[in-house]
Amino acid sequence: MLEIRGGTLIDGRGGAPLRNATVRIGADGRILEISADTTAGGPSQPGTSVFDATGLTVMPGLIDAHCHISYGEARSAEEVDVYGGADWCAVRAVHNAGKVLQAGVTSICDCGSTWNTAVTARDAIANGMFPGPRIFAAGRHIVADGGFADYFPTWLGMPDSAEGVLCQTRDAMVSEIRRQVKNRADLIKVSGDSQAQEHRMEVGPCFSDDELQLIVRTAKGLGRKLTIHARYAETVLAAARAGFDWIIHASYMRPGDIGFVRDQQIPLCPTLTFTANIVEWGREAGVDPNYIEVKKRELDALAEIHQRARKAGIALMSGSEAGFSVTPYGEWHARESELLVKLIGLSPMEAIVAATRTNARALGWDDRLGTLERGKLADVLVLEGDPLADLSVLGQPGRIRAVFKEGKPVALPESAQPRRRLAHERGFGVSARILHRAETR
Repeated sequence: MLEIRGGTLIDGRGGAPLRNATVRIGADGRILEISADTTAGGPSQPGTSVFDATGLTVMPGLIDAHCHISYGEARSAEEVDVYGGADWCAVRAVHNAGKVLQAGVTSICDCGSTWNTAVTARDAIANGMFPGPRIFAAGRHIVADGGFADYFPTWLGMPDSAEGVLCQTRDAMVSEIRRQVKNRADLIKVSGDSQAQEHRMEVGPCFSDDELQLIVRTAKGLGRKLTIHARYAETVLAAARAGFDWIIHASYMRPGDIGFVRDQQIPLCPTLTFTANIVEWGREAGVDPNYIEVKKRELDALAEIHQRARKAGIALMSGSEAGFSVTPYGEWHARESELLVKLIGLSPMEAIVAATRTNARALGWDDRLGTLERGKLADVLVLEGDPLADLSVLGQPGRIRAVFKEGKPVALPESAQPRRRLAHERGFGVSARILHRAETR
């Protein structure tokens, strides 16, 4: 039994904070009761421990809807897809998962993994072998010839280690979905954009409508959710027609398509952090200056179209795309909330709801996660400062006073424990410089 007492409670539902709140948590890790309790003294029941949150903010643990725990803070496609090996990726993933949890992120969606690493990390954490967030795990991206994740030339093919798996026929698409379900993936991820769209936005995705509908029908028939990488307008529209559960990026969605996407009740996960970090600190990470200019244009487009989407009533999710050298694990998850306010116009409370309840609903976890309510799992973040006045406190490690996952305290590091850079980790080590730049902005 645990009681978290005296804090200002933000429950994740969007209502006014509850002052001087007490959260009572049972031995099963679920919330028994939430009350405004001014009673001083010891615990309400014998054997109950008390965490004094007086003067602090108590809120749901964050949910990051766009992570890649297998990528290892990479700088290039080759680093993600070729180097390291399955065994190294798995060990590195559970190490990095611990950093994510210590940042107050108690759940993540890994929407695209090399090997079967996300599933492996999910199970190792759930088994109690390693500390880490709860993981909603996808397998490899399903991609067609010439799609976004089809990085390698035809004569080389796509290695088994790649984030994408090339499915050139309808039978191959169905077979890959069945294989991923057999290997216990929670989520089917499709890489929908075609490389041709980078030069001509009006052309279509790498899959036909019939193929996308087959993918959705097969996955949903096997009880799996689906998401899709879709920056370009025709891919967004095709994904909405096919019935994907949510769409990632939607950078260049047309204003005229917003109503259709809204009517299908499909949330969007813009993933502003990845793009904004490249724009602001890409040079420190060794990003090509030409690509930085591309990302500047994309960030402007993301802001404009998602402002319109929000006004139209489309639900916006919160995801950082942690896993690259510009978005290192445990450092940038909360910046998405800041950018949703700064660029899209959400209120701080709406941004918190996006990073908690909205994400939980998209993953199908809202019956047990995402808000602090009676009967739900006690994933709790306790902070110094008021995120409704200054959202940046969510991303400042020194402000985190406690993290609880299912009512159990998470051990917080006294100081960062750097690990040595290996020769094949060409992007590793850049993130510390980017973090320093962010802290001084």
